[in-house]
Amino acid sequence: MSVETGCNTNGDLAVTPRKDFMNVVNLLGRLGRDPEISYSQSGMAICKFSLATSEKRSGEQITQWHRCTAFGKTAELIEQYIHKGDQLACEGKIQYGQYDKDGVTRYTTDIIINRIHFVSGGSGGQGNQGEYSGNQNTGQQSQPQQQAYQQPQGQPGAIDPDDIPF
Repeated sequence: MSVETGCNTNGDLAVTPRKDFMNVVNLLGRLGRDPEISYSQSGMAICKFSLATSEKRSGEQITQWHRCTAFGKTAELIEQYIHKGDQLACEGKIQYGQYDKDGVTRYTTDIIINRIHFVSGGSGGQGNQGEYSGNQNTGQQSQPQQQAYQQPQGQPGAIDPDDIPF
């Protein structure tokens, strides 16, 4: 059984047991290059991009690169609005894989993105701000002045660009 921690209304640490295990990743970083978009045979958009996150360890700046993949409308929005150097917050899950190349087994770690938050552009933070979730169970506002967008139920990919809240 897993546990979930947080603060209760009194500010005390609260631990709530969970019956399921979760695979959730939250990243805030900058794109290392422009996103690459392709389409599956069924027409679903697939967007791949690399995201750099940084932290200080013992006074030294450490950067890690994450391979990210988004699908559907989330993929299309990333490709349309996010470019190299832009800051992006993502929520997703870790997916491990492996393949053989020249007789050598290679292992991969990817972040499958299901929710994005446009933080800022690469030009000094002057970019768009907004949030998109391809998951119907998410989409709460992260800041009062920003609105979340949820993909319309039963109409995958049906979105008018004028409906995007930024």
